[in-house]
Amino acid sequence: MSSLRNAVKRKTHKERSQPAARKHLGLLEKHSDYKLRADNYHKKQERIKTLSRKASERNEDEFYFAMTKTVAGEAAGPEGSSATHEAISGLKAQDLRYAHMRKVVDDRKVEKLRASLHATETASSRGRHTYFDDGEAGGDVEARALAKATATKPKPDKAARVASKKVARAYATLDDALEKQRVSTKLLQRLEAEKHVLNAKGRKRKVAAGDRGKAAVFKWKKQRQK
Repeated sequence: MSSLRNAVKRKTHKERSQPAARKHLGLLEKHSDYKLRADNYHKKQERIKTLSRKASERNEDEFYFAMTKTVAGEAAGPEGSSATHEAISGLKAQDLRYAHMRKVVDDRKVEKLRASLHATETASSRGRHTYFDDGEAGGDVEARALAKATATKPKPDKAARVASKKVARAYATLDDALEKQRVSTKLLQRLEAEKHVLNAKGRKRKVAAGDRGKAAVFKWKKQRQK
């Protein structure tokens, strides 16, 4: 009987649409739409409540890796803590020692690469062997030497290509080392200039701001010699 009742055609119930007087308010919200909107609202409220609880329980003295990526805002240090002249001088001296060490390392690397490049160019230029013999068997000696060299060494064109690639790689490595040497030299000069400005006495004013790795330019007021 129940199956027969379900087979009987029933009236189709349609949901009411938005009245004509309220067309300017958009589509009429149905119950399914309200359910989705309500679930989304409660989910966001629960998320906000969870984040608020975590923020209230967070330890302010604990280190978080997100601190290293923070860009906006200012870091507030302890009250009354200002860097003294001695502390700044010590930090500048450490930077200067490190820059000097880096320049020495870069200079030695450039010298070593230049020496190895000279050896590579000398080795790549070797391609001919001359044999001297005044006897009648000179032709046989030269033929044997030529056959041995041909059997043990690659073809001249292949050897030349290999040598040229090796020289090109050596030049590229030397260019990188020279660029690092140039950067370390400019850094050392800038730090030495900053140290001189920091330790110099007398009133000074900035003439030009430093840019592109160069130190700022200062001008001191002339003082009367005692």
